[in-house]
Amino acid sequence: MNGEHNKEEDIDENNTANLCSSSNSTTSNVSCRSSSHCTENILRKHQQTNRRRAFFHDDVIAKTNNNNNNNDNNNNNHSSTIDDNQQILTAPNDNDGLINDENQVVMTNINEENQTNKPLKRKVVSFSTMPFEKKVADVCDCLRYMQEGSDFLKVRSYARQFRRLYKLNDTLTAISWYPTSKKPSKATITIDSIKEIRLGKTTERLRECAHQFQNESLFSIIYTNEHNQYVSLDLVGSSADEANIWVTGLSCLIADQGKPSSAADLEDRQQMRNRWLRDAFAVVLPSPTGESEQINQTEDRPITTTNSIDEEEAIRLLIDYGISEDKAKVRLQEMQTTKSEDARGYFSTEELVNVFKELSTRPEIYHLLVRYSRNQDFLSTEDLTLFLEAEQGMSKITREKCAEIIHEFEPSTEAKLLGHLGIDGFTNYLLSPECDIFNPNNRSVCHDMNHPLNHYFVASSHNTFLLADQLKGPSSVDGFIHALMRGCRCLELHCFDGPDGQPLIHNGTLTSRIPLNEALEAINNYAFETSCYPLILCVELQCNVSQQERVAQLLIEIFGAKIFLDSLQTDTNILLNEYRSLPSPNDLRGKIIIKGKKLPLSFSNEINKEYGEITDDDDCYEDNRRRSKKDINSKRHRKLACAFSDLVCLLRSALFEDFDTSFSEQQSGQVCTFSENAGLRLANSDAEQFVNYNKRFLSRISPGTWRVDSSNLNPQDFWNVGCQMVAMNYQTAGKFMDVYFGRFLSNGGCGYVLKPTYLRYDNAAAAAAASSSIVSGRFSTNLYSSNTPQILHIKVISALHLPKPEQAELKANSVDPYVVVQIFGVPRDCDEVRTKTVYHNCESPQFNEAFEFEIAFPELTLVRFVVLDDESLDYDFIGQYTLPFDCIQPGYRHVHLYTIGGDIIANAYLFVHIVVNSKSLAVKPRR
Repeated sequence: MNGEHNKEEDIDENNTANLCSSSNSTTSNVSCRSSSHCTENILRKHQQTNRRRAFFHDDVIAKTNNNNNNNDNNNNNHSSTIDDNQQILTAPNDNDGLINDENQVVMTNINEENQTNKPLKRKVVSFSTMPFEKKVADVCDCLRYMQEGSDFLKVRSYARQFRRLYKLNDTLTAISWYPTSKKPSKATITIDSIKEIRLGKTTERLRECAHQFQNESLFSIIYTNEHNQYVSLDLVGSSADEANIWVTGLSCLIADQGKPSSAADLEDRQQMRNRWLRDAFAVVLPSPTGESEQINQTEDRPITTTNSIDEEEAIRLLIDYGISEDKAKVRLQEMQTTKSEDARGYFSTEELVNVFKELSTRPEIYHLLVRYSRNQDFLSTEDLTLFLEAEQGMSKITREKCAEIIHEFEPSTEAKLLGHLGIDGFTNYLLSPECDIFNPNNRSVCHDMNHPLNHYFVASSHNTFLLADQLKGPSSVDGFIHALMRGCRCLELHCFDGPDGQPLIHNGTLTSRIPLNEALEAINNYAFETSCYPLILCVELQCNVSQQERVAQLLIEIFGAKIFLDSLQTDTNILLNEYRSLPSPNDLRGKIIIKGKKLPLSFSNEINKEYGEITDDDDCYEDNRRRSKKDINSKRHRKLACAFSDLVCLLRSALFEDFDTSFSEQQSGQVCTFSENAGLRLANSDAEQFVNYNKRFLSRISPGTWRVDSSNLNPQDFWNVGCQMVAMNYQTAGKFMDVYFGRFLSNGGCGYVLKPTYLRYDNAAAAAAASSSIVSGRFSTNLYSSNTPQILHIKVISALHLPKPEQAELKANSVDPYVVVQIFGVPRDCDEVRTKTVYHNCESPQFNEAFEFEIAFPELTLVRFVVLDDESLDYDFIGQYTLPFDCIQPGYRHVHLYTIGGDIIANAYLFVHIVVNSKSLAVKPRR
């Protein structure tokens, strides 16, 4: 590097604003060098150009020729050579030849699971999937990597940036950088001069460049120069992992009140962990007498078949302590290649301890622990208190609470007695239900259940008896059982004439038939297994009067006192044409409500009348509108048995005409059904009216008749305008079913979720302002305080134990995962972003990408995490989790993944960091 560049570097490090650079002089100086030096500089500049392209994720990174690559590798190997005899902490560089910034990278389109109108984050190659990720088991591993050197971009207060190779010296007392023409003492920062290490955009210079770099790859070294002035060295790593390693290593070196730690001090940090691991993996030997004895681990004995265990037993021990069988087998087989012929197939305690530490220690959690510990590889009760309050959003943490956590999750008896939480206990705690992303307060009923029924979203199913499509699929009582066990509170039954006077249930198409009595028996057995709140049965009769009477008889015989039969108040309201609120879920606990057609009240006074006549109108608003004028003018009538009509007491089917008619004539117990298309049309054209309608009445949305494959609509479109019963095909798994189950995760999964205040009839003025804002996508300031916009920060850190796509027929040997974060809510809140792809890593891929979302209506918003395989040939879904925004816990959280069918995936997680701020108080999250 020429003198002008070094002059600029000196000026910048002393915080001086004068710039003394000249591109012309730079060119002339370079041209004056020898031809060999000129060639090297040209190659270096070409290399730096490609590195910058790689670093800033250009669409295509130019590929240099083989000669340039060979020259670059030779130069790098020469510059990074360190005398092994002089090195205190050494390790071979496993990354040589594996990570090459000049490799060609081609961007491809995202595999779209849910296309939105907002552009997705570009797909980029992950440069963080390096072998050293799996080998950061303690601070010594960090220091070894630092001694090998890292290529950082130095951020300056002006446009010109420089790349340097930064290294920690052999004695752990200073870091230096080159190439530079400075004196060695000038290109060095001593460890004892470092005052603070900061991760992220925490200095003025980095904040000025906020738009250029990702926050997770930035860190600053605050130190004092020879003039005793505070100076910041701001660096950008090629990945968040690299930045974290340097922050962790330097933090440990300077943590002891400014006194640099020695190698022996750093080794002592792991002694407590090593002791409990040696006890856990102590090799049991057969004694000459046939009794077993343990090896004394303090003795130095050669590894032989007499003081070690075989591979099968070693794998069993590792599995017992949480290591997956596949990982254990692969690692032990790798170790076999370095053993002599006699020692192969056997492992000592120390080898098992090292394997466990290597496979179980998650670098991202270790970096987090070091950040909050006091120069130790464990958290004291004070450190744990600080972490819980600063990161996890907990308050009033007592020493007793910390002691409980340590006692429950720390595996080392010694650490428990000392009140310490080591890396293994800390990992166990972060994986526990207490650190789940879902707020445990919502795992039980926590909403006010004394509001009228129309103030709740109600989990509802469509054609519950079907197991597949709508045309010729099978019908089964299992459909009812499945829906009820998933929290459904509104079932649908279609009754047709059957043989021997026994009604059957089917769809009126080629679907199979099931006896009504079998379906009702299954419903009775499972009606209140998951929820004690009312179950609504939507019964559609397509049978003759005698079989209608048989339907009523079966309902009474099977359900008995569970049927809600209090019709006095409802009939009085109809006679007086008076609007009265519906009962609350609490009032109807344990009751089954029959919803269907009902005869007019005049028929109840007629003696010996077994049936009456009702108009044969279709309940569904859209289907009725499609009828011709001739059909409308010539109304058809059909018979309805009085025995069944008497069971329809609280909720009865009614035909929707228009909003004005409904507001003037409709009763609270009348339920109108809207087809999917009709509901969407009203939600778009008359949304404010639709919102006001749903504050007074119950509405039911039915999937479009064109969904013969039993696909599902997007329920969020109808929740946004307050529709209570959005019927879903529970038999069809997928994205919108995930959203549906996510909505009803809250309030203990009881199937009833209280609507936001602005969608209820509590305050008409404020609610009207809110409904107008929801529809238009604009935010109004005249809303409830609960409607204060929220800023949601999500950092996707890593994943753990990802399976291969379970339904993929063409499965690859490896998984290339990436994470999609989807926001469902009102139109202005909907968003979708994705992380980069991490190649060939399903065990512990590191993403380290942060996203920010502005949520205008948090009470209507759901967040969905989806993990997909980028290289899957036919089916890319790995796992997902969906939850309401107001059920999210802030802090460092694990997200347990579920299959497409809603089953939990054992030991598969996402590790994320969540920060939620009100927009008026929004600040950047801590990292």
